[in-house]
Amino acid sequence: MSATESAETLRLTLDVWHPGCWVLDVTTQVDVGFLGYAIYTREGGRASTHYTVYGDEQDAIEEGLSLVRAHPAVYSVSEMAHGYRNGHSPTPANTTRDLLIEHDGKTQISDAFTARGFVYGAPVDAFGETEHWTVLSNARRETIQSLLDEIRDERDATITVESITSASRAEGSNSLPLDRLSHRQREIFQLARNRGYYQHPKASTAGELAEELSITTSTFHEHLHKAEAKVLDLS
Repeated sequence: MSATESAETLRLTLDVWHPGCWVLDVTTQVDVGFLGYAIYTREGGRASTHYTVYGDEQDAIEEGLSLVRAHPAVYSVSEMAHGYRNGHSPTPANTTRDLLIEHDGKTQISDAFTARGFVYGAPVDAFGETEHWTVLSNARRETIQSLLDEIRDERDATITVESITSASRAEGSNSLPLDRLSHRQREIFQLARNRGYYQHPKASTAGELAEELSITTSTFHEHLHKAEAKVLDLS
């Protein structure tokens, strides 16, 4: 194929775990998530990343920040003013904090992806034991599989491919843009769909689903409404 011919752009959604990640060290201990928007790694491995920390409760955010500040891979934490994003980005949870964090970039897996030509398609969403990645690539599908295998071997990582779709063509009318949701919103929205919450009559109630997730019914409704707004492009 000549340099002037167009290659297909593929959009991958991945669940990623890798050892030594300070972000996952925190999210496995506290019920908070991290949205990572950009990472800048300098010579020597020191990195700066813009994160939004999100959670259901203010106490969880504070506990998460305490763990971040105490982590040996974190050098400094600078908080940004409330409303830094000026309302252009929907909030991923009830409580959020925007942070600029200096840390040991060698504990992150970002460079392994970008060095192989993968481009961020959305913020990296770390929650629980995994990171949810959306990346773009114009490599062939078989090449992408080889590149992911290289990252797995190089970083001893577990990478699960959730989907590979064409970003060069419009999605079908029946598809839902679940990648727009935070990890928590996606979890609640998919649980509601799988448990028949949207059936008529309902196969499960909001209270039952909230109890299953160990959250209040009002918190369940808030997450679900935010997820629905994003999926329906109302936000």
